[in-house]
Amino acid sequence: MDLIETMLVTNRNIQNFELHIDRVKRSYEYLKWKFDIQEWESIKDKFPYNESIRLRVTYNQKGIRNLELFKIQKREFKTFKVVQIDFDYFLKKKNRKNFEILKKRYPKFDEFILIKNGLVTDTTISNLAFFTGNEWITPKFPLLKGTKREELLKKGLLKEENIKKSDLKYFKKIAMINAILGFFEIDEYDIIK
Repeated sequence: MDLIETMLVTNRNIQNFELHIDRVKRSYEYLKWKFDIQEWESIKDKFPYNESIRLRVTYNQKGIRNLELFKIQKREFKTFKVVQIDFDYFLKKKNRKNFEILKKRYPKFDEFILIKNGLVTDTTISNLAFFTGNEWITPKFPLLKGTKREELLKKGLLKEENIKKSDLKYFKKIAMINAILGFFEIDEYDIIK
């Protein structure tokens, strides 16, 4: 099984590198793989680029298998389809078949708000946050604990709460959160149930 870690490289530095390493370590520990910190530390010096780029690291029990660089593509997120799911994604797997099935089934939507066990979790590419009018809250049980989400929680900029599908109509704004998007606020959007 191959796992991936997606990181933002800006001005030759990997952003939130320590939080990425913490998540990678948790994956290694869960799978009982041997973790080599020096192998991961060595990737920090491989990117002599001044512009922002997306780095995808593919790894498995044998260690880092591949490093890929991608230009960052701007995307619009205006229409969200609420979808009930029954799968897990607490390990960041390279195989994203479950997400690809959703995209093929509902091609006219920009993204999905995934509901599991009656609660809002994530989109297919990001964690979520919702603005109540006073504060930003994020689902207490995301599918994947993102590094940017973790940073914002540590800074006290987000609060974890259980969010039900029926709560979605009350929020003033939505934000998508991941290593590449950062905290991406969306003021105008449609949520289709």
